[in-house]
Amino acid sequence: MQNQKHWLKTLPFLQNLRSENRGHTGDVNLPRRSVLKILGGICLSLTPLGCSKVPEVPDFIKDTFQPETIVPMFDPDAVIMPQTGTVVYVKNGVTAMALPLNNVKAVDAFAIFIYNGTDYWISFKRKDCQMLDGTGNVTKPIDKSQESFYLKKNFRPELPPEFAAEIFRWDKTLRIQGDPAILPREDIEKTTVMPRQHTRFFLYFRKRSISYSNLRIIVPRVTSDFNDQQTTFVFKFKVQRG
Repeated sequence: MQNQKHWLKTLPFLQNLRSENRGHTGDVNLPRRSVLKILGGICLSLTPLGCSKVPEVPDFIKDTFQPETIVPMFDPDAVIMPQTGTVVYVKNGVTAMALPLNNVKAVDAFAIFIYNGTDYWISFKRKDCQMLDGTGNVTKPIDKSQESFYLKKNFRPELPPEFAAEIFRWDKTLRIQGDPAILPREDIEKTTVMPRQHTRFFLYFRKRSISYSNLRIIVPRVTSDFNDQQTTFVFKFKVQRG
């Protein structure tokens, strides 16, 4: 009803414009484009709001006011650190940890720690790690040769300051502070960890490379050099906003 009243009030205005233009031949006529703009505005005012399509909010605005964070999912077989969100599994004498690095904004980043609690050497290949979403899609990490395209040159992410203390409180036998020793290796793709030692590396995935809120970070086939026993670690996370 208000839109109809607005339309009726506007009609005398248009009639007056036409009569004034007819009476004053010396004046420039009201351009047709102006009349069309007025009519277009009236038509828009009569269009129901529900019929118009609301544009989707761009991702960068969402990230500003409600940033996405990666948090651990509950798993009865895992130990979840409440301060840092680190997920820990212990299998076959090997302790594996995955820590989402939400302070890295350019990519989805994870810090991975493998601690060898056995009496024998273990090994694995970092390139075999992957991300799996709830639909079964598999995403490989960004290749090391392409990391500088997404991150600064020689980029080194910072771990939460409470990370080491939180792990130490949980298990005082773990020694994960400092940089792990670099061992000579014949296979450049293989990472080898000595007994009672650890290794640390980072996995980077393209931002929003998955379309599902639940995800898995998989570190496959950690192999014992003693009996070739292979252990695969699957870390469960979810993406939440706000």
